[in-house]
Amino acid sequence: MAIAVNLDALVPREDFEAVSVNDDAPVQQTVSIRDFEPGAFFYNALRKPDFQRETAEWDAKRVAGLVRTFIDGDLIPAVILWKHREYLFVIDGSHRLSALIAWVHDDYGDGAASQKFFGHSLPPEQQEHASRVRTLVNKEIGSYAVHVEAARNPDGYGPDIVAHSRALGSRVLSLQWVRGDATKAEGSFARINQQAAQITPQELQLIKGRRFPNVMAARAIIRRGTGHQYWSTFSGGVQRELKKVAVECHSIFFEPNLKYPIKNLSLPAGGSVYASPTLRMIYDFINLSVGPHDDEIDTDGYKAIKFLKRTRRAAQLMLSNAPASLALHPAVYFYSWTGKQQPILLLAMSEIIIDYDRRKKLNEFISLRGRLEDFIMQHRTLLNQIVRKFGTKDSGRSHLIDFYKHVLASISANMDDENIINSLTTNKQFTYLQPAENPYSGVSPTRYSTQVKSGLMITTLLEHAPKCAVCNGLVPSQGVSIDHRIPMSQGGNSDLSNLQLTHPYCNTGVKESARRNTSTIS
Repeated sequence: MAIAVNLDALVPREDFEAVSVNDDAPVQQTVSIRDFEPGAFFYNALRKPDFQRETAEWDAKRVAGLVRTFIDGDLIPAVILWKHREYLFVIDGSHRLSALIAWVHDDYGDGAASQKFFGHSLPPEQQEHASRVRTLVNKEIGSYAVHVEAARNPDGYGPDIVAHSRALGSRVLSLQWVRGDATKAEGSFARINQQAAQITPQELQLIKGRRFPNVMAARAIIRRGTGHQYWSTFSGGVQRELKKVAVECHSIFFEPNLKYPIKNLSLPAGGSVYASPTLRMIYDFINLSVGPHDDEIDTDGYKAIKFLKRTRRAAQLMLSNAPASLALHPAVYFYSWTGKQQPILLLAMSEIIIDYDRRKKLNEFISLRGRLEDFIMQHRTLLNQIVRKFGTKDSGRSHLIDFYKHVLASISANMDDENIINSLTTNKQFTYLQPAENPYSGVSPTRYSTQVKSGLMITTLLEHAPKCAVCNGLVPSQGVSIDHRIPMSQGGNSDLSNLQLTHPYCNTGVKESARRNTSTIS
């Protein structure tokens, strides 16, 4: 699994102005490594457009490789900039610039600039990745500080370091410039990156809608309200509330931290916050939580907060210790049998549960839940086949939802697994399903892969996972409730023999419904 390095703090973002006159003053055509030092005029003028994606897609080897390429004087494609007043905006080449800046500043996502950028609250995963890339760079290349000192005091260093430090004096990075106003610069950014097959239509949608409340809410959740704040123009109270709710949502989706290979069932519902599809997954989840709405710019932040609160409620319903939480087990509902979190699985089940909730039919789902989970665990390859056939497209999510609805209806009709399988394979919508297919078992006869180890661990642990005493569904560590078998109001006590493990919802919503029904009958 690639180790993504977060270099997003090293070049600050700045808003493009809607209308601006291009500065036609002469511009430099190259930059030296000294231009990236903290006090350099060039470095302090650098900015990223506010719509640019996070600079967090390169792994350690690629960062180290770029620095090595620069030192060796090999070809590095020119960085494209746009000059506006005192700022130099990066149109193309943010990762290239940031890798060199990271080396000069010794900041691979955990240094002074990154700490300040992320509010001195770095995710453990980010700190681990930063430490690994620093170790790699220092081992294979040497730190920038060492090269500077070797140039001053060559007698104290080996010949390779000294030679490299002297060569740095003539190494330059080529620059190209976009001419025109802000509209042309933004168009150049989109065109250049699309030609390089780097921006998908979905990503372009997030870029263009960066002032919409759902996009701001998604970015706030991903970064725990830190990093570049698209909401910086809102009032202080709005900013504080927005961050507070975003942090709560982030915790539900991404805690505990995901580590491979998987060795326990404490899995975050959203997988790794570093994964490339994560922002889109959260954006789609927000839209599911909010329901139909018009896309419009949020000028004061109140709509973004409203969206975040609806998202928090939906996330709590899916997986949390909140009293009304169904606490769906991530390993059953959101992960493949190889230990990979799959956004399409999370979104499909979320759409189903949100629909049950809106129709006030959650108890109907609870009555079927235990059997549904048993079926999923016994016939997991069916879900794998659907995902493999349709990928992450919207049609795939619709197909998964239809699959779940078919299975739930069959369980409601008291059909056993064999008859459910028969009803699926004879349905023209699911004729491609192969119930006899074996789960993925690895690609090497002599070495177990991380996927195989994770899959074995998940399968083994789920067999012994605790079950809810009310609905018989599996209980995850993030959503545990202790229930009294005989309620205190009916003479029960808190002895161990009178306690049982349940989901939060089963301890509140199901029992409350039963009490209402009993009251109605009497």
